[in-house]
Order: sequence, then structure tokens, then C-alpha cells
Amino acid sequence: MLKIGIIGMGGMGWSHVSRHLQLPNAQLVAIADIVPERLEARKAVQINLGAQQQPFDFTGVARYPDAAHLIAEADVDVVDICLPTYLHAEYTIAALEARLHVLCEKPMTLSIADAEQMIAAARAADRRLMIAQCIRFWPEYQFLQQCITEQTYGPLLSLNMWRISGRPGWSSRNWFLDPKLSGGALFDLHIHDVDYVNAVFGMPDQLYATATTSADTGGRDIIHACFSYNGGPQIHMHAGWSAAQIPFQAGYEAWFERGFLRYTDGQLQVFNNLAKVEASPADYTPGDAYRNEIAYFLKCVEDNVPPAACTPESTRDSVALIYQELGVKH
Repeated sequence: MLKIGIIGMGGMGWSHVSRHLQLPNAQLVAIADIVPERLEARKAVQINLGAQQQPFDFTGVARYPDAAHLIAEADVDVVDICLPTYLHAEYTIAALEARLHVLCEKPMTLSIADAEQMIAAARAADRRLMIAQCIRFWPEYQFLQQCITEQTYGPLLSLNMWRISGRPGWSSRNWFLDPKLSGGALFDLHIHDVDYVNAVFGMPDQLYATATTSADTGGRDIIHACFSYNGGPQIHMHAGWSAAQIPFQAGYEAWFERGFLRYTDGQLQVFNNLAKVEASPADYTPGDAYRNEIAYFLKCVEDNVPPAACTPESTRDSVALIYQELGVKH
């Protein structure tokens, strides 16, 4: 049984808590947040993941006023960092130096140098580090990866991915809307698809991107990016925050030599009839990506093996790809 501490009880903190409580090898023993009301754990912070989380029974769970106190004082094996993006590197490194295993919410960080320091700290401490890039563990995206790898419908020719939502207004002190703290829509939304493409195909041979800068936030709130691979597929990714509030939506369309996959509005369809329009059900097992990623990481900790499905080096490279899109050396 692994003793778990959650740092950051905002929307993602609540989401992660619910999954830890479902796992037989996880015992939630500590939580931390600088907002006192969140330590009462009575009401979740609403985000774009759907239904609001219900209150949990935190009897016997230690409460800490900030990350530093939990890292220094709590009797935990693993810390799950669900803090704002600009704090990821600082507290990941602190936890690793305290010889704790770390699962850190995406994105890894806003700085390649910080990402390198996180990786170095994990190596020096001989502790496991994984960034919670949940799309790698999303069943519908895993099905797509399987079809690509096994060439179920022939080679992949082209892939279109999208991820859009209304501009987030739920973050404490509106840190999300400050691109210096959050990275904006690029690191909130677009990083998911970039990381998935990087995980499946590696670094592209060529890329081109264009972004729209918001007058309200100063961040690149809308982006289109094209990745291409020599002898491989062309990939387009579109992401953005809308000033007008719209429902969160994400999906993909994949063109194969002998088939087509469409995932939108939570529905995955396969079209592989070459004579007529006919959708077939996809042969996969639906599931909860957040539970999957946490269960996978805890198993890596128990088995004392690196998280091969989501190495910190690969998630560092995903951050680097965002900067390549922007044409910025970082």
C-alpha cells in the first residue's frame, strides 16, 4: 500500500483524489492547499471536465497549509502535484530531493531548463517521476495508437486533432489567464495533442504553426500547427480558448489507407467499408484515463521501474515542441 499526498486541491486535485480512492494500492493520507477552505474539502473547484466532484470523507487525512509543509512533514511515499503550472518545477524538485516519488500534473513546466532540473533531481534521488499527460492513457487515443502501430486499416495518411474550450475563469487569482504563469491555451489545451503526437511518432521532421494573440490575455489563445514526418503522415492540430464561453470539446479524425476513424463528442466511430457509408463500432474497452494514468504510475513505483509509457524525457520534448512552434529558442 502506497501512502499518497495530494498537493493542490483545485479542480485537478479533486479529480486525482477521486481516482486514488478507487485504487486498492493507494492510501490517501495528506492534502495541502494555501486556500484554507479547500482543506475542508467540502466543494470541488468546477473545471471543464464535466460533473462536479462530490465531497469525500477525509477523516484521518492530514491537512497542510502549503506544499512545503506536506513535503517536509507528511508520512507519504508519493506526492501528486496538482498545483498551478508555474509551481510544478519548484515543488517537484523539492519532493524528489525529499526522496519522494512524484506524479505531476501536465504540463511538465514552462521552461526546458526547469524540465531538465526535474529529470536530474529524479535521477539523483533514484525516485520515479511522471507527468500526468492523460491523453496517453485515454482509451480512444490508445485505440488510435494501436491502429497506427498495427496498421489495422493500412498506413496512417493524415491526422486532424482538436481541443477547444471557453476561456477558463475558475483559477485562483485568475493565474490561468496570465500566460507567464500558465502558458495560456498552448500549455493548457494544445500540449495534450502535441504530447500525444510526440509519444506516437516522435519529434517531427518539419513543423509549421500559426497563433492568434489575445488582446485580453496577451497569450496565444488560438493555434493551428502542422507536423510532418518524412515517409509518414501529415498531422494538423488546432486548439484554443474562446472569449465566448463554449463547451469543452476534443477529438480527432484519422485517415488510413483503408479506413477512417472519427472521435468526437465522446463517440468513436470506425468507417472501413470502401463501398458505402457505414459506421462500425470500435473494438476497444472504454475507461477512465485519469484512473489509468495514476494506476500505471503507482504500479511503476511498486515495481521500481521507470514509467516507460510516459517518460519525463518525452514530456520535456513535448514542451520543447511548443517552443519550436512559436519559433522561440528556450
